Amino acid sequence: MKRGKSKTVGYILALFFGGLGAHLFYYGKYLRGILYLAFSWTGIPILLGWIDMFFIHKWHQQYLESHKNSPESLQEKPLQSITSRVEKTRPEEVESEKSVLSDRENEMMFYREEEIILPEYAHLKTPSYIKEEIQQIKKSFKHKDLNRPVIEISFHTHETYFMEDSIKYANQMGVKTEFVPLQVHWTTFRDLDEKQKKWYFYWRHQTLKGNYLDTDLSYVILFVYELINYTFNQNAAFNVSMMVRLQQAYKERIPNLDRYLSEWIRDMLIELNEVELARKWGLGAEPYYQTNFYQIFKDHEKDIGPIPIKEWQKVIRGYSETNFFEMNKQKVYATFKEALKLFQKINIEEGFDLEKAWLEQKKKTATYYLFKSAVIGRNVGSRVIEYTEYVPTEYFYNEITALFRISENVTRLCNGVKRQIQANEELLPPGFKKRLLEEMKNKKVYEIDEDVGIKSRFSHVVTDKIEEKGSRIPPKPNETLETKTANNDSNKSWITELDGKQVEVLKRRHQAFLSEFSSDEQDEDKSTEREIKPMSNVEKTKLDIPERPTITLSDDDVDVEGFLSSLTEEEIKFISTFSSKRRRIDVVNDEIRDKGIPAAVFINEINTKAEEYLDDVFIEQIGDDYVINEELVCVLEEIERSKTI
Repeated sequence: MKRGKSKTVGYILALFFGGLGAHLFYYGKYLRGILYLAFSWTGIPILLGWIDMFFIHKWHQQYLESHKNSPESLQEKPLQSITSRVEKTRPEEVESEKSVLSDRENEMMFYREEEIILPEYAHLKTPSYIKEEIQQIKKSFKHKDLNRPVIEISFHTHETYFMEDSIKYANQMGVKTEFVPLQVHWTTFRDLDEKQKKWYFYWRHQTLKGNYLDTDLSYVILFVYELINYTFNQNAAFNVSMMVRLQQAYKERIPNLDRYLSEWIRDMLIELNEVELARKWGLGAEPYYQTNFYQIFKDHEKDIGPIPIKEWQKVIRGYSETNFFEMNKQKVYATFKEALKLFQKINIEEGFDLEKAWLEQKKKTATYYLFKSAVIGRNVGSRVIEYTEYVPTEYFYNEITALFRISENVTRLCNGVKRQIQANEELLPPGFKKRLLEEMKNKKVYEIDEDVGIKSRFSHVVTDKIEEKGSRIPPKPNETLETKTANNDSNKSWITELDGKQVEVLKRRHQAFLSEFSSDEQDEDKSTEREIKPMSNVEKTKLDIPERPTITLSDDDVDVEGFLSSLTEEEIKFISTFSSKRRRIDVVNDEIRDKGIPAAVFINEINTKAEEYLDDVFIEQIGDDYVINEELVCVLEEIERSKTI
């Protein structure tokens, strides 16, 4: 009888004769052995032979498996042995053996696996290569438990140590103990002291029974590592379901957990080739800090009202929070919810498909690097995924923004506030604002001032003779301060009057602006002419606006025309640079500082005039930006319109 190969011999050959390739010839790797022998004079194969010692165990296992089923091994056994072996491997007996083992394993478990598996993930199967890897680790435990001496060289990493420890503690039940804090990055069992281990096993035991105790993020992450490595349980359906349950149980209590869990659940599903399920967890979605709105929309397709406000906040564009919003935030949100329901109802009545209008398909190919920032023992690498991405359209962003702004305006009206912010009502169904206001009053979502009506802060009035509604901007040159005061109650016409000293101060302060922004002198009949000349020690800043629909105010406490007439030309030029309604503070400061004028002084002067005429500041500081007050955007538009006429 031919004697089999010995692993010990393989190690000895690699250690002492590795430079000649002796261990390679021993395991039948002849081509590689010839190369080692050919280059043995260089000394390099000696080093390679020592490195090969790490692979001797693997090669020996491959040899045993191949030799077990080889024709020679069968010929060495008598016919009776072969027959006996065939009889033992009949399918029905194998199935019976599996079922017995399964029952025994279930008896050893201290939790009921079937109660944890969610129906959506019940069909998931663990890949064979993962099962084989776990079995190899378990076999290494058995070899270590043998009483006979065994020579074995193995290579360990932080991750492989974790996998061995996780398998070792997989059946460890917990007993009630006190919580011990734990804050460790890339948590493994070797980071825990004895008290922390006791708490972890108790917490894990309770979690498997559905009792999600308060604990630190590091403990939850440790259990998640066990699940994604398949070392606690080798069933993919269980592991994914357990991770989903952890995400649902702790996403509010431990906010940072969801950032990792959602991504790792997605990676688990990608590794299992479950592309459609992975979409729900971010496959093909916008970055984490934004939103996968397609899945959110599909989950609430019949009623978009219950979609959380935090998801809508991610898609509302160009909105800076007003003082009214800060004081009435919950009321605005309540109105917005009703606006969404009403909007969806109207679209259904008119036969419009919101999904087609709001979402468009794009074919994409993306490379996903799996399990980033996780302790993972197996080589997962990356996956290239082809998928259809559903992305929001520009129409969607604009329409939601319009709905939100209309919601704030309706909330203002319901609270007796006439002042309105700008909203693109043309994107919404005709009469939507009026209908929404009626809905809010009928449903009594919150306490409403009954003496309300739809009255915009700014109304455009077309007049045949502008003089009937008051003087154009600026007032006629022969008007004096007394004339302005006398006409204040009738036509709200205003004029800026400065003495000689004030003129000189103003000239020095804005000298740089005048040099850059002052225009060439024009003929007197041109509408954009600006003249600066002494007139009885009075400086008059002039902005001629051709005859057109003019702005009058439904709020008697503010005066847009007076504000515009009070501005100097350089101030108007500066305001005109806010075409996007906001500019970075550092850019504005540098721009004004280069002219030798303190930015704070210049902007404060504009805001002082705004508070006098508009009862509010015009330019606000929000974060790193100067922003035009949401409630006064129409003033900016009026200035822009005057430039084009």
